[in-house]
Amino acid sequence: MRSLGVPLLLLLLWRRAAWAESSHSIPVPQNLTIESYNCQNKLRWSPVNTVNSSVSYTVESSLKGLEHWEEVVNCTNITKPECDFEEVKFYIINLRVRAQQGELKSNWTMTPPFQVEGNTTLGPPKNINISARANSLFISFEQPFKEPSLFFEYIIYYWDNSSKTNHTLETTHTEVTLKNLKQRTVYCLQIKAVFASNFKGQLSAPYCKETAVTDATRILYVTLIFGFVVFILFAVFLCLMAVRKYQDAIKSLWRPPLAIPFHFEEDLQNSQIVFAEFKNSAGEEHWDTLSVISNAEES
Repeated sequence: MRSLGVPLLLLLLWRRAAWAESSHSIPVPQNLTIESYNCQNKLRWSPVNTVNSSVSYTVESSLKGLEHWEEVVNCTNITKPECDFEEVKFYIINLRVRAQQGELKSNWTMTPPFQVEGNTTLGPPKNINISARANSLFISFEQPFKEPSLFFEYIIYYWDNSSKTNHTLETTHTEVTLKNLKQRTVYCLQIKAVFASNFKGQLSAPYCKETAVTDATRILYVTLIFGFVVFILFAVFLCLMAVRKYQDAIKSLWRPPLAIPFHFEEDLQNSQIVFAEFKNSAGEEHWDTLSVISNAEES
């Protein structure tokens, strides 16, 4: 019995110590997530709710495979359940978070392994500008974010807005000229950045621009316009000369025929009838008998 009493007593004491330690701890942070956009990293977690005072948090990081943990800068004894951290490029890291309230501390909660090159969301290129040139478009843009140690490639998708025929151009430069395009045609394009040959970023918004004409086409347009103006002036001159030469004929053609009103025409017809009757009556001769008595007969 004595041999069993000592181990049983030790077990009871260990359980009591564990219960006392657990009664003086706080919950661990939950729902740890890492958001990374253009290598700007943020660790978030659900806030720990307690009855008494507010809770603070501490974040530590370590390279994968090592057990040497270091506090993350500006993420020690913070009150907000989030932490902005800088990545160690080309390395895989682990993060862990602990809550603290006064002397009480929670256990650590770890995140899955994180590597910026494979987990960050790469945004589209910035400040895209397009200039129209003869049969071409000149494109300039900036990389998604300033990082001298990263080498970006770019894929440009462009198409004729009327035919929707897609073309692709891969380049490492931020200034590109799309050549052999149609004149006076609207082209649209989208650009995305590529990192490490297999990590592709987001597409930019569509940008559209109409191409310009070549110098030869511009000269042809000017010549045609000048010739058309000369032709119009010459035609006007010929018309003026014809009007001056055939003025009477043109007036006779353009002068409308005189028309007598209907009621006047009826009156004229009646007048002609009366005149005709008068003429017929005047045509018959009337003779009167005239006797001349002279003085000789009387004598």
